[in-house]
Order: sequence, then structure tokens, then C-alpha cells
Amino acid sequence: RRVHGGDPKHGKEDPNNAPHHGGNQWAGGTGGTDTAGLGGRVGPYRLDKGHPVHQVSQEEKDRVPEEIKAKARAMGKQALKERLDEIQMSEHQDNIYTNFYNSVIQQIDITKEMLKALQAKTTERTWLKNQTEGVWDENKLVEGLTGEKTIFKRRGEDPNAQGWNGETKKKRMTFLLDCSASMYRFNGMDGRLDRTAEVAVMIMESFLGFEDKMTYIISGHSGDEVDIPLVDSKTPPKNKMERLKILHTMYAHSQYCWTGDNTIQALNKAVKAAKQDEDTENFILLISDANFQRYGVRPDVLSKLMTSKSNTKVYCIFIASMWNEGHAFAQKLPAGQGFVCLKTSELPNILRQIFLSADIIR
Repeated sequence: RRVHGGDPKHGKEDPNNAPHHGGNQWAGGTGGTDTAGLGGRVGPYRLDKGHPVHQVSQEEKDRVPEEIKAKARAMGKQALKERLDEIQMSEHQDNIYTNFYNSVIQQIDITKEMLKALQAKTTERTWLKNQTEGVWDENKLVEGLTGEKTIFKRRGEDPNAQGWNGETKKKRMTFLLDCSASMYRFNGMDGRLDRTAEVAVMIMESFLGFEDKMTYIISGHSGDEVDIPLVDSKTPPKNKMERLKILHTMYAHSQYCWTGDNTIQALNKAVKAAKQDEDTENFILLISDANFQRYGVRPDVLSKLMTSKSNTKVYCIFIASMWNEGHAFAQKLPAGQGFVCLKTSELPNILRQIFLSADIIR
């Protein structure tokens, strides 16, 4: 076992794909140094060959010289650029996307039905005032003392509202997807990155045909990037090739990015962008593996940001929960705004809860 053996490199490819632990020669090894792999002290990027991971301690990682870390990070950035340049569709990749699609086809159908219900809503629910029953209107205290009967308010459909047929406020959903290093690192253990890719497919396929009523944005974030543009609201992907390219981009960033966490920064940027568009009702869904403790991400800081803008509703969905971290974090967020989803099949039900709580479906 060596603290450092030389400059970062991809490493040699083993034609037999044998497991390699420690050392600094083989690509795809674990617990080693300098080469691409998993669980080691330092390397240019992550590379999973399907073997059990031997994880070195954080103390061993900290002993790597800063100049070596800088070289490894630079090599990772170059590898990411090359990988993104390579992402051009071929006929073989049709099968790849079809496999993703088939794994969530039922969830797509369920979500589309929800969006149909949302689209069919004709009026906005609001507080109807001057009612003879309901809850006491705090602005009618004086009238109540004088015997006035219309001192209540209740939730209902405003007959003067334009609703979906011509309402002024459009709905927009922003999905912030975790593309950090831990997503790739632990994907072989619990499938968190694959599950996030399935979520992306479900979103892109479900929203087809509903763009005139609800637009959507998909952005990624990693240790290197606060905003990885994946889907823009004005130009959603038009075909399977464009959608598959988005999945490849997610995997590439997760594999080649540097360690770190930009969850708070990504959410802060999305909330600020929503604030600039007061004519749109905004919903932000942050989807993360909840690998927060290591990077000092606190639930009180996240909660404050989630409730900072009145025209923006923010929800967190944790798709992993190692050492119960996701469950514990979700419980400390504002009521009804934190969820744990360890199976993609559970996501439509979570979306339904969100839509119901936001009063945008019946």
C-alpha cells in the first residue's frame, strides 16, 4: 500500500477484469492510488468495474499532496470534456434508452394521468371571503362584534378566476438532480445513479404534450458545478436520442467530477431564478442522495432556503439513505416537503402528494 506513487493516470486495462485492491497500476481497481477506480486515495476520476469496493480512510486521502490532487482534478476535467464530445447517438443506443424507458413505463403512465387531471382543472382554489360558514376571517373582528354574519372564509373555487382555460399564471417545475461523485461511487451498491436516470426519463416522457400548461427544467449539480444544464424549459428534448444524451451527460459528470457538494448553491440559484418570474407559479424538486454530513450541509439551512420565497414551493426527495441519513434529514425539513424514495416506482405517489398539497390537482 502506497501513499502516492506518481502522477495521476487512467491505469492499465486488465483483459481478465480481475479485482485489484491497492497499488497504482490497474484501471478500475479499488482502494489504490493514482489510477481511475473507486475508494482509493486519489485518482483522476471514478471507474467502476463491478468489484467489491475497498474504501480507504479519509485520513489517508488527506495525506495526498495538494499538487497531486490538483493534477488529478485537471485530468478529470479533461476526461469529462472528451466524454461529452464523444456523446453522439448510434443505433446501438436505441436499445439502451428503451431499457430505461421500459423500466419506468408504468410510472410514466401514472404521471401523465396526474398531469391530465392538473390540466383539466378549470378554476383556481382560493380563500373565498364574506362567507356565512367556514373559518373566522381575522380581518372581520369588528364586524363579528356587531352581529355581521358574513365573517367567515373558506377554501373554494373562485368563480371569477380564469383557471386553466386562460389563467395568467403558468406552472413551472424545476428538477435539481444530484450528479455528484457519490452518485457514481455508490451506484454499484444501491443503484442510486441508475434510479436518478430513471427519474429523468420519467420526467421527460411524462411532460410530453403538456408544455403549454406546465413547463419543466432539469438541472444537475456536482462537486464541480452548481448548474449543469440538462433540459431547458424552452427547448425540451424532442426525441429518444436527445433524451439519451441527457442521461449520458448525467453519468459523465458523476463519474468525472471532483468530490464536494453544491446542493445549497444549486437550490439557491433555482430559487433566485424563480423569484425573477413572478408571473409563474414555481415548483422546485431537489433530488439528492443525501450525502450531506460529510460536507456540512445542515437541515436548518436547507429549510430556510426552501421557505424563502412565497411564489416558489420547494420539495426534497432523497433517493438514497445510507446510515439512515436521508430519513433523518427529511424529518427535519418543513412538514410535507421532505420525502425518501428508494424505489422509482414510489415517485408518482410522491408527486401526487406534492400536487395535492400544493392544491393543483383534486
